[in-house]
Amino acid sequence: MKSRIFHSGLMFSPENQIYLERPRLNELLERALEKPIVTISAGSGYGKTRAVYSFLQKHDIVTTWIQLSERDNVGTRFWENFLYAVALYDGTLAKRLREIGFPETEDQFAKYLSIPEEEIAPKERRVTVFDDFHLIEDESVLRFIKRSVQLPMPKATTILISRTEPDIDTISLLSKGLVANLNEDDLRFTEEETSRYFQLLGIPLPSQSISNIYSDTAGWVFALHLIGLSLKKAPSREREARAAMKLNIFKMIESEVYLAISERLQRFLIRLSLIDRLSTDLISILAGDETLVDEMKKLSSFVRYDIYLHAYVIHHLFLDYLRQKQDILTEEEKRDTYLKAARWCDENDYKMDAISYYDKAGEYEAIIKIVRYFPQQLPFDQAKFVFDIYSKAPPEVLDRIAPYHFQRSRLLMSMGRFSEAVADIRRNIEKYSALPSSDFNNRVLSGEYLALGFTSYETLLQTDRCDFDTLWEKADHYYRLSPYDKLSDFSTVTSISLDACVSKVGTPRSGAMEEYVEALTRGIPYVMNVLNGCMFGVDDLARGELLFYKADLKAAEKFLRLALSKGEARGQYEVRNRALFYLLRLEVAQGNFAGVQEILKKLEAQLKMNEYEARFITYDLVMGWYYVFLGQPQRVADWLKGKFAQDSFAIFKANFGNLIKAKFDYFNKRYHELLSYLEGQPEHPRRMLFAQVANKVLESVCHYQLKNKDAALAALKEAYDLAESNALTMLFIELGKDMRTLTATAIREEKCGIPLSWLEMINRKSATYAKRLTLVTSEYKKANNLGDDAPLSPREMDVLFDLSHGLSRPEIAANHGLSINTVKMVLNAIYTKLNADNVADVIRIAIDRQLIK
Repeated sequence: MKSRIFHSGLMFSPENQIYLERPRLNELLERALEKPIVTISAGSGYGKTRAVYSFLQKHDIVTTWIQLSERDNVGTRFWENFLYAVALYDGTLAKRLREIGFPETEDQFAKYLSIPEEEIAPKERRVTVFDDFHLIEDESVLRFIKRSVQLPMPKATTILISRTEPDIDTISLLSKGLVANLNEDDLRFTEEETSRYFQLLGIPLPSQSISNIYSDTAGWVFALHLIGLSLKKAPSREREARAAMKLNIFKMIESEVYLAISERLQRFLIRLSLIDRLSTDLISILAGDETLVDEMKKLSSFVRYDIYLHAYVIHHLFLDYLRQKQDILTEEEKRDTYLKAARWCDENDYKMDAISYYDKAGEYEAIIKIVRYFPQQLPFDQAKFVFDIYSKAPPEVLDRIAPYHFQRSRLLMSMGRFSEAVADIRRNIEKYSALPSSDFNNRVLSGEYLALGFTSYETLLQTDRCDFDTLWEKADHYYRLSPYDKLSDFSTVTSISLDACVSKVGTPRSGAMEEYVEALTRGIPYVMNVLNGCMFGVDDLARGELLFYKADLKAAEKFLRLALSKGEARGQYEVRNRALFYLLRLEVAQGNFAGVQEILKKLEAQLKMNEYEARFITYDLVMGWYYVFLGQPQRVADWLKGKFAQDSFAIFKANFGNLIKAKFDYFNKRYHELLSYLEGQPEHPRRMLFAQVANKVLESVCHYQLKNKDAALAALKEAYDLAESNALTMLFIELGKDMRTLTATAIREEKCGIPLSWLEMINRKSATYAKRLTLVTSEYKKANNLGDDAPLSPREMDVLFDLSHGLSRPEIAANHGLSINTVKMVLNAIYTKLNADNVADVIRIAIDRQLIK
């Protein structure tokens, strides 16, 4: 549903009518909307929101209206609010954005940018309004809004309504002609508009009275409105009305508005001031009587229905006045309001608001039920938000809720506070183990041993201790003593998130990898029993991964296909995705293009699995590897071509993304940039062994490409030392001809320190890999009509001509009436057909083929 407002839907109150009759302001707004960004900044009571609202209604412009509040200073809560507004006009896009999550990091913002322009850019004129922008102080939220408003979208305008000048690099934007500003002087009523306003109120005033009122108010809209209310009661008392306005705005609200309504409505409005989101449904629930809502509607100057938001909005000054009276309410009235608001937010997927209101109502068990649906690894701000609520709650209340302890440990781990989590867990295990056996105590112990197992599992890099299986066994033991409802006591998360590598082993110690896999094999049945199938297939996946890196492809395929089958059977989407990732690499290594196509079909089918929220991101990651190895880097998702993200426990996809970015940089000959990243990475035991080996292998070939032979051989020796004890060879072999060349040089060097037999084996196998990769690449080009001499289309020739004359993408787009995204797609096609890596390559190859002169 589009949030389009038709002029016929206006409530023709004098306030609305006067805005429709303000030609100077309307002309300013019309000119402002020609810019991509409009800022409207003025103090309270200047009619900022009403001016924009009335103008957009009058001109029937498709609008997304985002009403900000102080609660939006939590990134995940802001994202819920933002997605709700997006979903009103494009539910599919909202789902894509929900999967990406709040773009807090550079990597996540790059993913946001990677959504194709035709999906995100409006096809007709559209305005996005961020109202009450001044309330936002959180740096991550501010950064997202600042950056998103500057994205080039020809038919889109963003309006920022604020009590202060928005901090969006206004000077720079003004110099580029990208922003229009309206301020208090633009919003003030003129003396003529003041006269017209009182005419619409049915209050004829002589010119001198209008002049006096205008002089006293300086065109301040809210003051004019209050004087109008007073004069409606006593038209001849203009002087007294002006004096009252000057004396105290709140006293005037009290006398002219608050005391004029029923006591029942007074208490109802004060209750509404307790909450932020005044949906029509929630209003009806809180009122319990539509006659009360009808009475409230008569206060349209102070409480208006906003069709953009599908909610009621209380004027700021009136809201401030009502909040001063909240002490009038009984504690039961407050709790009832918070509880009803929380239930409505919970049912309508405003989880962060629901948690906040449940907190105010003291309903902590309801919060725990919400948190159980959250992902395994929570964003830091979301974890901290919930953790802070738990920390302030009465301990005696939370201690009576069995899953609380498990959740607290999970929140601490999401914030990276592992040692604190372990200490908490061990204290609880000691406490509840000493108590008599009961269903409650057994359930707490089951959850705590489960959490302790996951803590051990996630900190294996630091500890080199595979005891998580014994801890999960104890969790299963206590679960069997007192079975609980798996879908209400602990977590409904049934699919674990996986890192770039399944293995958590960081040490090169011989046998460490096998110990890890064996511990998984023993422990996963216990986790599956307690958590309803979670981790099914992870042990087979880990074994298949290890065999793949040992270059035992036949044995690896058996376990990878078993993991794929298990992942599909129990909804373990990450297991399925990683199994397909390794199977794709395996088929390429065998030169089997038919097998590659089978895997690609399964990957595409994954995009239709709506329950798998990370499906688009993981698809980009796997296909990124594939396109890089095929020599088609231009087809890699844009967000994987940017800067490296900081590796993080809480953001596994960032680690996986860095793996693909490293390959992308190498194949695009960005050797210096890649070395800067690789040499800045922490050493063992802070990184997984596979990642350590992969980094050193890339470091060695980067140095070799830069003619730094000694550095290349030294890095190769380090990679060998890390890999040899566990016979990890595939990471060397996958570099094909470049590794063949490097090992040939190493063979000629008598003192490189690497056994000759190993070098000869890697040289031989990497040469074979290179041949098979060439075969797959050739078949891919045939299947996609991408031969070396594939013809360029007329549009591609036009773009090539402009490119050769130095035109930028925006200039090419303007020259041919295309969108920038379309130009980007055409350029990608040109790069692919000419097998070029950059603009210089395109021009050189095009001249060689006599496509241009």
